[in-house]
Amino acid sequence: MDELIARLMARVGLSEPQARTSIAILLAFLDHEAPPAALEQLFSALPDARAMLDSAAEVAAPDAEGTRHFGGITRLMGVADRLMANGLDMTQVQLTVREVVLFARERAGDSAVEEIVTGIPGLRHAL
Repeated sequence: MDELIARLMARVGLSEPQARTSIAILLAFLDHEAPPAALEQLFSALPDARAMLDSAAEVAAPDAEGTRHFGGITRLMGVADRLMANGLDMTQVQLTVREVVLFARERAGDSAVEEIVTGIPGLRHAL
């Protein structure tokens, strides 16, 4: 995950703590929302991802209680809010999500990432 952190720092302009926390927020969202089989492929391709998620559980825990009936877009907005609370502006939020997805595609392959993207309502529109 160090490579992804460095990438977010260089390409998006995040600090190291912002990059680390942003990745943990996105991983927590995926851990809660993504189809299990595709998520396992992703975590297999990114062996440090599970450890990063576990170590930042209190920072990254999704706040999805009571949002199930509003659909995926509400939970995506919650992720954007958490990223902005981490100091990112909206452009950095979009760039961070795109960089994380690109990194995941490079590591886990198109099919696993596509299964995740299509399995989470509204995610395709965020990309």
